[in-house]
Amino acid sequence: MENIQIILEQIGLDHFESRVYLHLLESGEKSASVVSKALLIPRSTTRGVLDKLCLRGIVSKIYKRNTQYYDCRPPADLLKYLEKEINKKQDLMGKVAELVPTLNDMRSDQGIVPKVRFFEGQEQVVEAFNLSLFDESIKELLIFTSYDFLQDPVIRKNDDEFFMKTRVKKKIPARVLVGKTPTSITMPKKSVAELRERRFIPGKYKLPGNIHIYGNNVLYFSTKGEEYMAVMVEGALMSETMRALFEYMWDGCA
Repeated sequence: MENIQIILEQIGLDHFESRVYLHLLESGEKSASVVSKALLIPRSTTRGVLDKLCLRGIVSKIYKRNTQYYDCRPPADLLKYLEKEINKKQDLMGKVAELVPTLNDMRSDQGIVPKVRFFEGQEQVVEAFNLSLFDESIKELLIFTSYDFLQDPVIRKNDDEFFMKTRVKKKIPARVLVGKTPTSITMPKKSVAELRERRFIPGKYKLPGNIHIYGNNVLYFSTKGEEYMAVMVEGALMSETMRALFEYMWDGCA
């Protein structure tokens, strides 16, 4: 009996509801006063519990000689109740998913002091490089980069085999500011298939590393020989500042 009661509570019935339901199931049709005495639960509480079980569709109410009686519906109705609860939760999940961007904007911990994470070594830097792909609130990825950084074999391999394909599959658009060199200038400015648009920073301004800006995150990447490093700064002030800088440069570059 205890195991059955635990399962009933796991599907949404509270402690009193599960006790009353099992009592009716075993003893049959009863009035609220009889159930109250049998389970030593106050009558007012018992009536409220029985009415809730009726609303759940697993107990029925019957009137006889001006008295209300309650009886369990077929146990299969528990499955119908559970299906309804699952559908409600799925609907709620959809509504909460729509609220996530708004809730992120409301977070009180997005103050002046940002959160900082460090990544070292090839594996961790690749992990950091791919983080934007798993941010459900991302609307666009802004990138500062250089041709030399993109030609690093580890970065190139990850970009070709995973990053770009996944970004396109998830429909995440990217705008890229890349240092202008004789080689980089041969890259197409716009690719509809790759959801990517490029503009070129004049060659006199050197960009030895790479920066990702998305949501409230700014990631800086650096590779030199066998050394791989990335720093992630999570904070609204930092991301808004870097996003404004990117837009200013984007408007001024061709």
